[in-house]
Amino acid sequence: MKIDRGLLGTLAVAALGAACASAGGAGAGAGGGPRVTVQPPSVNCGGVPLATNAIADSAAGTLALIQTVADSAQPMQYALARQQAGRAIAAAPDNAYGYYLAGQAAIGTADYADADAQFRRAVELCPELGEYDVDRLRRGSAALSVERGSALIQAADTAGGIAAYQTALSLDPTNYPAEFYLGLVNFQRQNTDEAVRHWRRVVQIIDELPADTSAEVMEGRTETRGNTLNALVLASAQYLNRQQSAQAVELLAELTRLLPNNPEAWYNYALALNNLQRYNELVPVARRATEVAPLSYGAWILYYNAFAGQSQAATQAGQTAQAGELGRQARQVSQRSESLPVQLEGITIDVEAENTLVRGTAVGSGPTAPVQVEFTLHGADAELGRGTVTITPPARDQQSQFELTIPNAAPVLGVTYRVVGG
Repeated sequence: MKIDRGLLGTLAVAALGAACASAGGAGAGAGGGPRVTVQPPSVNCGGVPLATNAIADSAAGTLALIQTVADSAQPMQYALARQQAGRAIAAAPDNAYGYYLAGQAAIGTADYADADAQFRRAVELCPELGEYDVDRLRRGSAALSVERGSALIQAADTAGGIAAYQTALSLDPTNYPAEFYLGLVNFQRQNTDEAVRHWRRVVQIIDELPADTSAEVMEGRTETRGNTLNALVLASAQYLNRQQSAQAVELLAELTRLLPNNPEAWYNYALALNNLQRYNELVPVARRATEVAPLSYGAWILYYNAFAGQSQAATQAGQTAQAGELGRQARQVSQRSESLPVQLEGITIDVEAENTLVRGTAVGSGPTAPVQVEFTLHGADAELGRGTVTITPPARDQQSQFELTIPNAAPVLGVTYRVVGG
């Protein structure tokens, strides 16, 4: 999530897109300072060239000269330019140029909501200004508003932070960092529906953006998309904790398509279906949960429930033969769950520098012979790396910790494993 920190630094010339020339001498004008003549943008508004006036020229000149004054004096100069642009608007309310200048001055005063309003009106009066420069300025302003929002959140001003993120989205509806942070705030407030809405929008925006020539930009998008998908898995758990299994199922049906190798997504999906007693749908979902995490006792129990629940329903319906077959399948699954050499729980990953650290808890199930387990890290489109760890099971129902390091610095969207020896 990169911020365009150079926006204000280039505002004087690049943002104006104008030619600035000395008026000749430093003696003329108020305060004896230099004056400049700034040509208005070379655009036609409805077939008519964009017009200027003396008041607008003053605002444009102030903006063009801001980089010539000390940093400490620049806020005052931006405020002056905003006042001058306001007078230009009052003198010619149907002239887009005044709003265009007011929007730029508002960026300098960090009033991004004002910049949004001024740029919006400028483009309403002269749509050609959008492509000419306003669209770029709005994107840059949105990035700055996100930066401000994050600073306000850090300062415990949550309301101010939310307002700044919302302003960013008003300036640039494709600003996915603002959507991400709004989702995070709502998640922390237990507003799961809103968190999911914002995070889904992040994924949609990134997927619809055209490819960028910058490798850094593309890497940032990939990282944000991965973080957002993982956040949505956490949102599914929040649904489950609040007994909202129907909402969890709807979300996880989508997530398991996007994250086919994420054990937590498959387990949560199976748990939600089990809670709703949708046992027929549970069979393939729970099966997949045991495939990506074959030593998860909880996944095997859900797989067992898929058949046992259907068997019970068939018995109640008088379908004796079907109930018997489903009961047989349930017993087979139960036998497999009870024969696990060790149970693995609480698997977490941490990407640190060039490595990914995998940690987890081993729970004894009876056997104590060492077990070799191979872990595979998965990204969006391919495997990221593999590593093997030897786990010595503790005594029955006792726990021990394990960890292994796998070379990888890319975003991880899932970690699966399989028993390879023991």
